[in-house]
Amino acid sequence: MNLHAASVPLVAAASDSYMSIILIVGLIVIFYFMLIRPQQKRMRQQMELMSNLRAGDDVMTSSGIYGTISEVEEDTVLMEVAEDVEIRVAKSAIAKVFTVREEPEEEGPGEEESEGEESTPEGPPEEAE
Repeated sequence: MNLHAASVPLVAAASDSYMSIILIVGLIVIFYFMLIRPQQKRMRQQMELMSNLRAGDDVMTSSGIYGTISEVEEDTVLMEVAEDVEIRVAKSAIAKVFTVREEPEEEGPGEEESEGEESTPEGPPEEAE
């Protein structure tokens, strides 16, 4: 007679365990998208910034020192902060680059065509008669 009453708590306990698992998985997903993924993106941007440093770039360090890079080495840069005053700084300490470089010429023939020396994309160059 109490067989039906005894099975009800088992069903409730099973659904509670499923809800617990779903809650834990949901929290892991939230942590991934809110904490881990943005941090990985920032790390990738910092690595790209460090690999693209060139002599002549105007930069700011993470401590707020502004200067111009005069020499780039493997892990450090030589940065000129005033006339005839240079300091050696770790590449990882560079927080921001202010120098705007032109895009490389790999973009395509568009840069060459603007000079007027190459043919237009619509057809061959017109010959003078």
